[in-house]
Amino acid sequence: MTLLTALLRLLRRRVGRPSLAFAFALAVLAVQPAAAQAWLERDGVVMYWGLVPAAILSEKHSPEEMHGIVPKNGGQVHHLVVALFDAARGQRIADAVVRAQLSEVGIVDAPPKYLTPMIVNGLASYGQLFWTAKEGPYQFRIFVRLAQRPGEVEFAVSARSPHPQPR
Repeated sequence: MTLLTALLRLLRRRVGRPSLAFAFALAVLAVQPAAAQAWLERDGVVMYWGLVPAAILSEKHSPEEMHGIVPKNGGQVHHLVVALFDAARGQRIADAVVRAQLSEVGIVDAPPKYLTPMIVNGLASYGQLFWTAKEGPYQFRIFVRLAQRPGEVEFAVSARSPHPQPR
């Protein structure tokens, strides 16, 4: 079973409508199937996430237009993308405030960055560029604040680049 097939099956179970599941899969996998890595559920929020090198992302989308910044030289630049759903209703969450903090072994953690709301193929998601100094694994703490509830929902993600670049 391919990663795309597995993701579509998960989405069909979670979201219930194959057309919506397919559209989401295309939004996350618009670059390459290896970009989608996992989903997590916590406190009634389902988070699908993916990590792709910014160089691959920039073949289809401008990082400057999406996030207002241009990747700088040095290290590897990755794009973290997150899509959120209400676990009970299966509806996409488009009004959250999302932050993520990258941790690499042996490197001081930078403060969390806000993930910019993005519309890809008509579907809401959140994303941001992260500069990495090492090959991974990368640890992300992702903080989701929802308008209708106090506090944040925190997710912990461990990732490796699906397309490591030579250093």
